[in-house]
Amino acid sequence: MLADFLLTVLYTQVVVHVPGLERPGLLWTDEHVDQGFAWSEGIASFGVPDHDGQVRVRVSSVEPYELEGDVLWAVKTPFDVPTAPLQIGTIANMRAVDVPAGRYDLVFEARDGSDEGEDVAFVLDLKFVPSDEPSFAILKQGEELATDEVLRRDAEHG
Repeated sequence: MLADFLLTVLYTQVVVHVPGLERPGLLWTDEHVDQGFAWSEGIASFGVPDHDGQVRVRVSSVEPYELEGDVLWAVKTPFDVPTAPLQIGTIANMRAVDVPAGRYDLVFEARDGSDEGEDVAFVLDLKFVPSDEPSFAILKQGEELATDEVLRRDAEHG
């Protein structure tokens, strides 16, 4: 486990980005909302439904990746990690997380957080899976995503 922390989600999204981005936010379209993520080189933003309380964010590096049965929804995007720590959190509350440099499929999984305590709505796993050919995919649609296909691979910085 690279990191494990509680977070209050702002603007219904969790963001992963390389440090030094001038504007580490993305403009979401309806297609991004439907697929549950927005992406641009050096930044990935994952949608989280409105909820009460906090979420638990767990960051790990795994190989190989397996989708487990308790996942509510899951998506993956490419992500290249430089040598500096990544910034993970929300636009107003970022944490530096050391992820080994490399090319990854960044998998975002959402689970029910009710077993974590009364104030945790979701457990959000960010899994960095080493890959020679990172790609985009909807791994599990669940009820929170409106599509089982990737509709848009790019987003504009906001």
